[in-house]
Parts: sequence; C-alpha cells; structure tokens
Amino acid sequence: MTMEYRTEFLERIERTHTSVSYRFKMPEVLNFTAGQYMLVDLGNELAHPLSLSNCPKEAKFIEFTKRMTGSSYCDRLESLGGGETISVKGPFGKFCLTDSSEPLVLIAGGIGITPIRSILSCLEKNKGNIGTVILIYGNLNREDIAFRNELENLKIPDYHLVHVLLDTTGMGNAYQGFINADIISKEVPKSTNAHYMVSGPPVMVEAIKKALATIDVTEDQIRTDIFLGYN
Repeated sequence: MTMEYRTEFLERIERTHTSVSYRFKMPEVLNFTAGQYMLVDLGNELAHPLSLSNCPKEAKFIEFTKRMTGSSYCDRLESLGGGETISVKGPFGKFCLTDSSEPLVLIAGGIGITPIRSILSCLEKNKGNIGTVILIYGNLNREDIAFRNELENLKIPDYHLVHVLLDTTGMGNAYQGFINADIISKEVPKSTNAHYMVSGPPVMVEAIKKALATIDVTEDQIRTDIFLGYN
C-alpha cells in the first residue's frame, strides 16, 4: 500500500548554479532505502517523482535534489517558505544495493547522481565490509558537478571517483566527452562479478547499457534508474 505523509519544509541548499537540494522534516513512520524515490506533491496539480538524495540514517530530514529548469514545478519549489507543509508519497523503486562484496560500479549522468549520492552516503556511514566502489560521473563542466566536494572526499576504503566532462577546463584529471566503454574498461578492474548501477536520462542510460554489452557485462549485472524529464 502506498503511504502518504505531510512534511514540513526546512531549508534550501544550492548545490550548483542549476541544482538545488530541498530538505523536509522526516515523517515519523517513514522508512526508505538508499536509492529509492518519492512522489513530491506541491499542490495545484504539481507533483513529480524525485529521488531521495540523503541517507536514511540522517533521521531528522529527507532531501530531494532537483535540476532547476524554470518550470512551474521548480518555481513552486523555490517559493517554499520555512514551516510550509507539502505531501510526499512512497517510497518507490528498487534501485538499491544488493548484499555483496563484489566490485560496485556506479555510473551517473547529471542529476542522476541523486540516488547514487544516497547510496554512497550510506556506504560511508555503515563502515562495514565494503568491496571496491567506483563512481563514474558525467557532467557538462566542473561547475555542473553536484556534490563535488563531498564525492571527492568520501571516506570509503576502496573508493575511486572518475569525472567525465564535455568541457574539461580546470579539470586536468577528467576524461573529455561522454562516458563510454573505453573509459569504463580503463577504470574498472577486470571482474566478471562486478555490479553496475546506472542512473540518468533515458538516452544516457541506454547508451551505457550498450557500451557495457560490448565489454561483456550481462544484463543481470546492471540495475538502472531512468530520469524521465526535468520538469
């Protein structure tokens, strides 16, 4: 059964010039798993599925991070005032970690980083037996990298971050262009058991699935989270 909660707006955090996080009070009986999403209803027929970008262990709030597009939905988010309440439904989705110590390869495009950021935050907090974790993150340029400082300083034992940018100005350690099979092959240790989690817009996710197929990654090794539009 889908659960619906009323929650109170707490604060707005600018992540990049185009991406903003919105935090709301954690509903008392809400339980979610890193990687899931909720339907965020702002009233007046303005409802949109948004991934939770924080770890469930941060029990005082839930956070959604949105790319700002100038839509009516974004305008309504920007108008929220402290203490104002909205409705959220869920959680939904199965873009979640499996219990495995095999290498984990996370591939994100743009604001597709949000569920992956939730997963990485939990991996850092759990301090458990974690295998190799590789994040390959594609963006337009360095100003467009949401959560950049946090992602570059995660305290996960065997963690590696790879930036892929269309414009690499000021980022000498980044690949230029789009995430492709060649980049993945260079950055991911040879392993037939690695798990891949791919998150981003439909065109990007399909391109990555095709690239993975060329390097003998099977479909059952891949989980995807497709972001349908940025309204």
